[in-house]
Amino acid sequence: MLKLIVRQANWGIIGSVFAFVVGFFVKTYVIREVGTSEWGKYATAHTFTMFADTILSLGIPLVILKFFPSFMQSNREKAKFLIHKFLKYALIISILFLSIMFFSSSFIDKYIYVNINNFSYLLLIISIHAPISIFMGIITSMYRSVLKIREIIIFGTFVSVPLRAFLTFLVFQFSSEIVYFVFAELLTQFVVIFLLYYNFHRKEMNLLDGNVPKLELGKDVVKYAKNIYLNSIIVFFSGQSLAFVLGIMLPPKMMGVYSIILTITALTLFLNKNLRKIFAPVISKLFSEQNFSELNLLYKKTTFMINLLTIPFSILIIFFTDDILMVFAKDGSLLEYRNYLIVVMIARIISLLAGNTGSFMLMAGLEKQSLYIESVKAILITGLALYLVEDYGLLAIVSLYIIFMLLSNLSRLFFIQKNINI
Repeated sequence: MLKLIVRQANWGIIGSVFAFVVGFFVKTYVIREVGTSEWGKYATAHTFTMFADTILSLGIPLVILKFFPSFMQSNREKAKFLIHKFLKYALIISILFLSIMFFSSSFIDKYIYVNINNFSYLLLIISIHAPISIFMGIITSMYRSVLKIREIIIFGTFVSVPLRAFLTFLVFQFSSEIVYFVFAELLTQFVVIFLLYYNFHRKEMNLLDGNVPKLELGKDVVKYAKNIYLNSIIVFFSGQSLAFVLGIMLPPKMMGVYSIILTITALTLFLNKNLRKIFAPVISKLFSEQNFSELNLLYKKTTFMINLLTIPFSILIIFFTDDILMVFAKDGSLLEYRNYLIVVMIARIISLLAGNTGSFMLMAGLEKQSLYIESVKAILITGLALYLVEDYGLLAIVSLYIIFMLLSNLSRLFFIQKNINI
């Protein structure tokens, strides 16, 4: 089983490498075409959509990952009931959400996003991503539950990424408006969802069968879903509250600059994220066996590997900061924000020295401690952002991002050392 998990994770890494490289160049091309301010509008609308998705999805993908595998083995009728229940909810909530957005987008534009002009139409179109994300979360969780990662990569990466890139380059031959890029994204996602659903329906389970047994979800499913839902909301505000506050309180150009800084510095996290996919099941297995010596060795090896390959690359990014920023804005308008990029990159390097602390906590039975860290971070970072952004602008956002990134890693190191002594 462990070999199968690692083999499937390798498919994930191959897909991630391909998606990241192509996606980075597509994003660079789009930003150059539309400008920093328009990209800031896009990023702001996407943050709003992520919030809507978090609220509406109810943590359903994680519930599927938790219960669907055992149901598929022991009670396929219950597995079918579970999926049909969630698909029915997704359809109803999607129609309701889009109806509300159709009538309220202008109100949100006027009274919430007061610093952004002519935002309602773009917000409405991008909000379609929320229902798509709910359906995509359900279907990809079904695939992961039966360890069919390869199919997700084939359809969700090797089909979607080139199609999205092709449509993007095509539409910008005729127009430089960001909304057409959104249309290209939406069309791509519709195609991918159709392919994924059709393939699963044909090979694993008849999703269109109307003969679904009338069962109950069960108290254990409902209880787990409530906990996951609360956790997802906390994690959203912990990770996205700065972008959420920035989009509301500052002009779209600042959101665009912030998004570009995170895009560039995310290059250093790429290896870290993919190693986490490989070693997460290994960490869980070692912890369940109480094999702390091997766990300690694995932690040191992964941390060394991450730092060995990432820190030199990060230093290169710092050295060529001006050239990289010129790639995103050939007029040099981003050069005044070079110091922000350099400081965030240095903070990323320091953070990487701690290793993959988040994954180790979650896979080693420290979920409560991890949630505690995220809860405190969400409350403090949201409150401080609301208090400081009006006076200090982007400086406050970047400063809070760096401070809480470092504090979060220190807190995780403390709990890891205290509870499992590695």
